[in-house]
Amino acid sequence: MDHACAAGRAGGITTGVLSAANEKAMEMFIVEKISYLDIFKYVELTCDKHRAELVVNPSLEEIIHYDLWARKYVVGLLPSPIAV
Repeated sequence: MDHACAAGRAGGITTGVLSAANEKAMEMFIVEKISYLDIFKYVELTCDKHRAELVVNPSLEEIIHYDLWARKYVVGLLPSPIAV
């Protein structure tokens, strides 16, 4: 909840990034790629990474771009499988 409030205070596209990251993390939890406790970690890491690219007054194109970016970033946080 604190992270959602912080995203709201940051403004701009931050809440959209948080929402997209949360949706993707939830999808990964449902298919058992991450644990329940990982959801918050993945969302937090995504929002922290996005902070450097904060867009205060985003265009529709920027909203779509950062929604897709957040989803891809969350997937990219998964550990790579170890080749044997």
